Amino acid sequence: MTVSGISNLQAEIARQIVALSAEEQWAPGERVSDVALAKKLGVSRSPVRAALALLAGRGLLAHEPGRGFVLARLPSGEDEMNGVAPPSEIEDLYMRVMADRAGGALADEVSEAELAERYGATRGAVRKVLMRFAAEGLARRLRGHGWAFTESLDTDEAVAESYQFRLVVECGALRQPGFRVDPEQLANVRAQQEAVLRAPPASIRRDHWFRVNALFHETLVGWSRNRFLVQAVRQQNNLRRMTEYADFDKLSAARIHDACAEHIAILDALADGDVDFAEALLRRHIERASRDLAGED
Repeated sequence: MTVSGISNLQAEIARQIVALSAEEQWAPGERVSDVALAKKLGVSRSPVRAALALLAGRGLLAHEPGRGFVLARLPSGEDEMNGVAPPSEIEDLYMRVMADRAGGALADEVSEAELAERYGATRGAVRKVLMRFAAEGLARRLRGHGWAFTESLDTDEAVAESYQFRLVVECGALRQPGFRVDPEQLANVRAQQEAVLRAPPASIRRDHWFRVNALFHETLVGWSRNRFLVQAVRQQNNLRRMTEYADFDKLSAARIHDACAEHIAILDALADGDVDFAEALLRRHIERASRDLAGED
């Protein structure tokens, strides 16, 4: 199966490589190792090499004698990324199912045959998408060919309760006796937030924004050294994934900018050892996000 003459696997790996380059802050001229990427992505080197060649052919990578592939530049936006490596059949189907589930168009329980007919896809493609949902904690397999979606934030009441829960868990995490900031992690998370601030609004992709945003909140709670609090925030991030993927197009560039600025202020307060101020900023950040989503002034 191909998309615009590019194999689905090739397109999927190419997009994953670009996502990694943004998340890990690769610099122009940095060497891109097919061995390291194959290990990180859990695939063989052959499809990685094919994806690297694709990105080089589109000007995002360059091939230098004696060094191999190096980063030339990143895509200027989602439109260019789609031109370089269109979403694979699986990625496209994943997004369609995600949007329909977030919008309440899909029941709590579905069958592979039902989804295959609805989306005009093969049963194999549907199964791969559902397995991805399961890996993300968004669905579970039933006996036979049935699947059940996990609880999602599909009502205003559920969303409000989620924000109240996050206030308790995330702010409480900063007060745990074992709370300790990891300077290296703080620097990495801060660099990601700064990169989003610097990026042209059109270049910010929904998958990258979700990962950067979720990682910030997970990292803060992780510094509590409390495994149960970490599990709780990860579950909330999984629940948020559907609604935030579906609502990304409604999110203004100004709100993304403000969210990153607020994240950085919280990190700076923690770097200074001012946990009280950091907690107050985090509480205001979560409460503001809740009001914005509810459309309140």
